[in-house]
Amino acid sequence: MTGQSPPAATSPARGRPMVSVVMPCLNERESVGRCVRAALAGIAATGLPGEVIVADNGSMDDSRRVAAEAGAWVVREPRRGYGNAYLAGFAATRGRYLVMGDSDCSYDFGELPGLLAPLRAGDADYVLGSRFTGEILPGAMPWTHQHIGNPVLTRMLNRLFGLRTSDAHSGMRAFTRAAYERMAPCHGGMELASELIVAAAASQLRVEEVPITYHPRSGVSKLHSLRDAGRHVRFMLAYAARHRRAAPASSA
Repeated sequence: MTGQSPPAATSPARGRPMVSVVMPCLNERESVGRCVRAALAGIAATGLPGEVIVADNGSMDDSRRVAAEAGAWVVREPRRGYGNAYLAGFAATRGRYLVMGDSDCSYDFGELPGLLAPLRAGDADYVLGSRFTGEILPGAMPWTHQHIGNPVLTRMLNRLFGLRTSDAHSGMRAFTRAAYERMAPCHGGMELASELIVAAAASQLRVEEVPITYHPRSGVSKLHSLRDAGRHVRFMLAYAARHRRAAPASSA
């Protein structure tokens, strides 16, 4: 991984950041600047110093320039994959609270204060933003994903690992640095989303859910529905076989 340091104007003004927002990026020049600015505004609304890290996964457009000009610290991860991009971004963070979000404007960074509230209060180690207990705006999610794909995969994960989450594949989450280090995720593909839920339970982290709003994305989706679903299923089955007795029940 190679990194690009943030310009001086985007460095935290009050010393070490407390909040680190990480967003993966692949050819998102139309939206990444807006997302970075929204994330910076969301951090400001918490009253905590923070940073935004864009983990570029091989963009062929000028996403990196747009992100940096908007105020992000850009890191480059040439190995393709949702998980690889996030792992590179997390490795560059400095904050106490780590936040996941997308660079396509599908998640509302104005909801950061509510997402971080349970962590700041000491009531949780990990907070999952749930689209299914919140609001999915028209056009934000294909009907098959909203009514079949996501619910089926979430039920499968809950059944295999004794969990009670409502949105196992939400892309907006927050956890403490200590929680992240305990989970020690390693998967480079879309299955990272499942890994971060299962590892939280296996690590006996306190997990809470908060409702969030899901918006129609900008640009073209990078999801490959069947392939990505297959990766989640294979991961869950393999993890369940290895850790059948290690994953305790978790409340959300």
